[in-house]
Amino acid sequence: MGDETTGGVKPFADEDKIFLFLAYFGILSLIPFFMFKDKRSDPQKEFVYWHARQGLALAICVFVCCFIMVIPFIGWLIGCVVWIGALVLAIMGWVKAFGGVKWEMPGVSKLAEMFN
Repeated sequence: MGDETTGGVKPFADEDKIFLFLAYFGILSLIPFFMFKDKRSDPQKEFVYWHARQGLALAICVFVCCFIMVIPFIGWLIGCVVWIGALVLAIMGWVKAFGGVKWEMPGVSKLAEMFN
């Protein structure tokens, strides 16, 4: 998909802004994921659901990272890099979501596609 814009039309409703925020806020991404799963026929709701899937995939990656951090030294090193990367991706996700863009996160988007 890459970067997609909708030509000046906002792809989400104003009342859905909080759900776009929650989409990249860790485990709280489950809220918009389940709320908008059955409303995918509405393009505005599908946009929020799309970002909720990406946020959920990112949260799962961070959760798995917690288990990797059990390994002495190398686990902590990998864990810190993943945590910083996840924070950067979450911020970029928020910026893209509020900008009306569907942006596929590198490495995370393949996992997000599995949640259809």
